[in-house]
Amino acid sequence: MKKNNALKNEILLYKPNAFPASLALLFLVFNTLQTIFTLNAIDVSAAGIRVMEIILVNIVLSFLVFIAASEIKRYSFKWSLVALIIGIFQLLRYFILPAGMENLMRIVLPLEAAGLFLITAAVISLVKCGKYRLAKKELK
Repeated sequence: MKKNNALKNEILLYKPNAFPASLALLFLVFNTLQTIFTLNAIDVSAAGIRVMEIILVNIVLSFLVFIAASEIKRYSFKWSLVALIIGIFQLLRYFILPAGMENLMRIVLPLEAAGLFLITAAVISLVKCGKYRLAKKELK
């Protein structure tokens, strides 16, 4: 039994954390859709600063999530926490956006889906990081 557990731990140490990383990359898809739909819904000529703010926030979030996804794949606890914080921020962005009921399907749903994907990825990754640390300790 102990030999079987050691084998599982060795496999865990060399297997990338791919599923949560893939979920984090889905954040990028839905965040991009939300950006496109948001920019199509507002009057670009009247909201110059607002457009710049939306684009800048989405570029920074996409950059951080891309780094987090690559680090999550390597069982990084810190970047899993960063992904969790960004996911929570993404869920709360709904209260910042000027979205009426007509924009619910096009803007809010991709925004919330992106946040939920990232939170799910972060929680799964945090659990797997704990297992990874235990497996590393047991093999030493």
